[in-house]
Amino acid sequence: MKRAIKYRTKGQGHHGMITNLISPSGLGNDMKPFVFLDYIHGVPPQGTGFGWHPHSGIATFTYYLAGGSDLEESTGHQVSFRAGDIEYLQAGTGAWHKGMLLKDQPTLGFQLWISLPPKLETADAKSVYVVPDEIFGNDRFKVLLGEYEGIKSKIDPPNDMNYLDVSLKTHEKWTYVPPATHDIMWMIVYEGQLSGERAASVGELIVFEEGSQPVEFSTDHSASFLLGSAKKFEHDLILGRGSVHTSKANLEASQNKINKIYGDLVIKGAFDSLL
Repeated sequence: MKRAIKYRTKGQGHHGMITNLISPSGLGNDMKPFVFLDYIHGVPPQGTGFGWHPHSGIATFTYYLAGGSDLEESTGHQVSFRAGDIEYLQAGTGAWHKGMLLKDQPTLGFQLWISLPPKLETADAKSVYVVPDEIFGNDRFKVLLGEYEGIKSKIDPPNDMNYLDVSLKTHEKWTYVPPATHDIMWMIVYEGQLSGERAASVGELIVFEEGSQPVEFSTDHSASFLLGSAKKFEHDLILGRGSVHTSKANLEASQNKINKIYGDLVIKGAFDSLL
């Protein structure tokens, strides 16, 4: 039995060159633990990006294919993010970060939010920065998060999940066989075009019906896309500003932590007003 497509979207634009494809109050509730996805594309003018803002209860997974940004976190982590790099912030009970895109640099990237189970949403924040040489794969895919065909990511995933960067050559076919425990699956093309029954163009997100059936992808020319699969997150989503938790109590505790970090940032002169 072939796996049907449940939903297609090219999202909604906001912040100019940033298109939101998944949000926790909408599609993310059906795709959890994948609860948010921004598609970043274009040439940023001076000052484009995100000022200081908070998160809790989630991990943010930022991945650029072109361009980049300068990142800073309340954890003390500060990096110059470039094409091919990964920045993973497991916000836990609360963290702040900011990122400004590189001026006049053609930019292509994605920021994914992943909901955290109770043990991790109540833990201290931590971050991991991964450079291209530390992203493992083969001639068809890179494993950004999780493990597939014996290839494992440097970052330990917070849930039972995979996140792959797949590239197909002209007239090539490839079948993804998800782990038996995975019933959530989605993909988005970022270069080229898929053909056949899974035809999709650049910027198009496809969400598959729940199940564990394999899915075949093909292209007449070439195509590159991101693919995510996971065991469906068993907890409800309790939402706050930049926060997704499994309970109201955990959200409230994290809001107190976020407010304390904000006060510390103000004392350090990180910003003049809340952004």
